[in-house]
This record gives sequence, C-alpha cells and structure tokens, in this order.
Amino acid sequence: MILNKLAVSLSPIVNGALSFMVFMQQHQLMLALLSGLTMPFFASMKSDERQKAPLWQKLIITFSMVCFLSGTMAPVVIWIFQWLYKGRVVASIPVLAWPVLIAFSVTGFILHILLRRVLTPELDRIKKRLVRKTTLERELRTDVRTVKSLLPETLHYNPLDYIDLNNGLFIGMDRDKQPMYLPLKDWQKQHADIIGTTGAGKGVATGILLYQSILAGEGVFVMDPKDDEWAPHLYRKACEDAGKPFALIDLRKTQYQFNLIEEITADELEELFVAGFSLAEKGQESDFYRIDDRKAARIAAQFVTRNTASTIRDVYNGDYVQGIADKIKAFFGEIEELALLNAINAPTGFSLNTIFKEGGCCYVIGSMRNSKIITAQRMLLVRLYQLAERRERVKEVPRPIAIYLSELKYHLSRPAREGLGAARDKGVHIIMDHQSIADLKDCPADLKGDAVVGAVVENAKFKLVYRVMDPDTAEWVARMSGTILVDDEVRKAKTDAVLTETIDDERTIRQAERFFTDSNMILNLPDFVSFIFTTKALPSASLISPIRVKKRELEICAVSPAIAATAATVNIILDFSEEETSPGPALTPDITTTRPDLFFDEADKKDTTTPNTGKEENPSLLDF
Repeated sequence: MILNKLAVSLSPIVNGALSFMVFMQQHQLMLALLSGLTMPFFASMKSDERQKAPLWQKLIITFSMVCFLSGTMAPVVIWIFQWLYKGRVVASIPVLAWPVLIAFSVTGFILHILLRRVLTPELDRIKKRLVRKTTLERELRTDVRTVKSLLPETLHYNPLDYIDLNNGLFIGMDRDKQPMYLPLKDWQKQHADIIGTTGAGKGVATGILLYQSILAGEGVFVMDPKDDEWAPHLYRKACEDAGKPFALIDLRKTQYQFNLIEEITADELEELFVAGFSLAEKGQESDFYRIDDRKAARIAAQFVTRNTASTIRDVYNGDYVQGIADKIKAFFGEIEELALLNAINAPTGFSLNTIFKEGGCCYVIGSMRNSKIITAQRMLLVRLYQLAERRERVKEVPRPIAIYLSELKYHLSRPAREGLGAARDKGVHIIMDHQSIADLKDCPADLKGDAVVGAVVENAKFKLVYRVMDPDTAEWVARMSGTILVDDEVRKAKTDAVLTETIDDERTIRQAERFFTDSNMILNLPDFVSFIFTTKALPSASLISPIRVKKRELEICAVSPAIAATAATVNIILDFSEEETSPGPALTPDITTTRPDLFFDEADKKDTTTPNTGKEENPSLLDF
C-alpha cells in the first residue's frame, strides 16, 4: 500500500525524466550548439572564481554542463541509460554521428568568441554612459578635443550700448552675457598687457578701452608702427565725442610735423640719444667702444643749452657733430639718420604738451622696417616719460596719461623698460600689446630678454590674453593663472578569455594639480574672446565686439609751407656732387707718353717684313 502511494507520487518525476530523455534525443544538435556557446563562460575561470561566482553565473555553468552532457556527449549518456535499463524499449530516433555533435559544439565555441569580441566593447561603452559619477569629484584635466565646450563662443553686440563711465570702464561681457566693469581709478593707476596672435582681437579691445579713456578726459598717445586700418578713425571719433583735440603724426611722411626735442634740456637730450642709439652698457667687451659714443652724446646734447629752439637737425649741423664724422662714426651715423627725418625736425608745429594739458589723442604712425623711424619711436616714448616727469604733482593732480605701445618690441629701450616701474607715479599708465613671449625677448642690444619679460609681468597688473599660437607663450600665461586641485582618475583594464580588454568597475581617484587657465584653453580661444587677469579676482572670460566707425579722410599735423621753408637743411659730409656733374669719364693717360721706356724706337727696330706702302704713318701700338 505504501509502495503504491510512493510509486504514484514519484510517477511525475519519472515521466518528466522520460520526457527530458526524449527531448534530448530529438534536439541533440541544438544542445551541442548551446554547449559550445556557453562553455567559454566558465572554461577560463579559476576554481576560486567559480566558487565565488554570483548566482547568475552558476546558473549559466549548470545550463552549460547539462547542454554538454545532453548534446555533445549525448551518445555516451544514452548508452549509459540503455545499459542501466536493459530490456526496456525506449522510443528514439537514430543517434546522430558523434563528429557532427562535436562540430556543432566547436561552431558554438567559435561564435561565442566572435560575439564576445564584438559585443564586449559596446557593452562597456553603454555601461560607461549609464554610470552616474559622484558629485564629490573635483574638476578634471582639460582635453584639447573637448576644451571648446569649456569656452564661451564669440558674441556680436554694440559696445556703445554698455559704455557708462559712472559704472566704471567697460571691459566686455562675461559668460552669462552680462557687462563687466573695471573701476576707472584702477585702470588709470596700473599698466596693461594685451597678448594675442594676429587677428585675435587685440586692437579691438584696445580701441574700446582707450575710447573710454578719452571720454574720461585722459591724454592718450597711440604708438602704431603697423599703421592700423581702423584705429585712427576710431580715436578721432572718440575725440569728437569728448570734445578733445586729435592729432595724427606720420613719421614716414616727408612733411614737417613736430619738434621731438622741443623745450628739452641737455640731460634729457643725452638720455634720448642713449635710449634711441642703445648706448647703455651690456656687460660685454663691446662696452669699451660705447664710451666714445656716450661721450659724444653728452657733448652734443650741450648744443640745446645755447640754442633752446633747436631741432635734432640743428644739433647734427653743429660744429661738434660735424667735427666727429671721421672719429666717432657710429654716433655720427645714428644722429645723421634722425636729422634726415623731416617729421621730427619741424621748426614749430604740433606740441606734445597739448595732449598733456588738454587731453585728447595723439596718434603716431611709425614703421616696423625703417631703422631710423624705429629709433625715433623709441626716443619718442622716452620723451613722453620726460614730459610726464616735468609736471607739477604737489599743488595739483596731473592729468592721467595713457600710452599705447602697439607691437611692443619696436618701442623697447633700457630707459623705457626702467620707466615701467616709475611712470605710474607720474600719472602715466602704459598699454602694451605683443603676440608672444618671444616678442619681449626680441629687444635692443643693451637689454636682456628675461629682464624685459620680468618687467612686463611684474608691472602690468591688468592683462588681456587672446588666442595665441605659440605653446611656450600659452604655458607662460597659464603659469600666471595659478594652480587648482583636480582629480586624476586611474582605471584598470584587464584582458578576458577571448583576448578583449575590459575596464574594471573600480577606479582610483587621486589628487593632482593643473593651471586654472591652462594652455589648452588659451590655444583654442575663439576670436574676440579673452581671459582677463587682474589682482583682485581670478582670471575670467571676456567677450568683446568692435565699435563700428566710418572711414573719413585723415590729415596729418603738417606745418604750413612758409614754416617748412624756414627749416634747416642737412649738411651731408660725403658730397658726391663733383663726380655727378662732370661732363664725362676722365680720359685714360697715354702709356707711351708716361712710360716710353717700355716700347722700342722705330729706328732701332729691324724691318723683317715686306714694306707696305698703304700702311698708316702712325701705326697702332697694338698692331703687331
């Protein structure tokens, strides 16, 4: 009775086993293929990994073993069951050949490898997208491929809509498209350095800043050696809006325009000569030969003590300078070049003191190739320093003066570099622009490049940095922005059984440093987008747009023809007029007259040829 009940209760299990046996015999090929597909999951696992495997992996292992026994090893399993249940007839199809089952298992194995090599990277990529990183992570290092996403885009607007001196000096729009202002007093008491490659926006930014300086009543001197297309028209418009004088001086023109040494003292003129001719000591052996040049500069400068209304041309025409033409040729040649420049040797004309007294703008167009004009540019900058130092600072506050040095390397001299530290106390602030750090090191012979770089960095508290193309300059600017703490991520990649690398789920984050504004950002700035460096805030992005003006005819400050006729002429020592006015080349002297001893007399010659009755009486000496 009990056995019957037990048999009845176990009959479903027996029936299920029989059904499974039938299914196994009917689907041996499919089970063999599934066996090959799933077996690599655990074939490469170590014993401890199998023991620590999660439930889903253990289920796959179990399923793979069942498929292997029921598919690949099906003939053996069936034979074992037939041996155990002898005499029982089992309905089944003929057992397929074993090689076919093994071939299906191998095919599944190969498909598994191919699918894992294709799908594993895609699954890793999907998993990376789905992972939500911690919010406690710091900033990361920049990547040049994605750094554009960290930078603002170029914004076009009218700066005149935001210029309001009551709020301060407008310096551009921020990332949120809100206007940014700098206190006017801060702007007038610190030098500015503008860095950027050609076409990045240096001239546009300077135009906006100096436009407001003119409106604020400052005196502005613009030294432009490259002859900008739009800048003179913009500054003339600013002077018209402010009711201030505007003067245009072109050192390349032959017209007489102003006197560079108007109301100058002997000491000041000597300083101009030393600055313009680079006569200062360099600490080299060649300093010995500059002693005579400096002595000549000192003595020649005494000319203005007796002739207060003289020009550099008058100094050149003086007895002392004319007397050293063969003795001190270097100094004589340099001052001769300046004497040939009509623009700075006017008897009377525009006075630089006008801008110091009334404000407005004096726009000076120079040159980047003509050596004598470059010398005049350097001397003009030192002359502006001298005029600023003369002003009364005890009883009254001097008018702020802004000097814009476009392409700084064409204005550098030792007094100019030293003046960067002292000019601010004289009411002068300088705005410089250059393209790279190499421009600062390309200085005259009496300057050291590193000293110039240090002077600019230390004295220019306000910096505008636009896109640069020189990596050294980008790194130099990045160092000035300071460092911040960032997170460096360390991840492990391991190779699985199918020789496919996968990224481990765990990653290590460690503390590192990078520059706040790093070189990748500076090298990839859009046009008219800059970083502003000040002493009161961290570097921030600034977006500018040009002020639109119309071009009109420009007139230089040339003196009248009557005044130009009174200008002194240049005494040229090397005069070739006699050679130029001679009627023709001098005749070659007759050698038969000067050296008769070199030739035989006709009487002493022995005639060995047939007489020629038709021969000339005086045959040519070259007729043999």
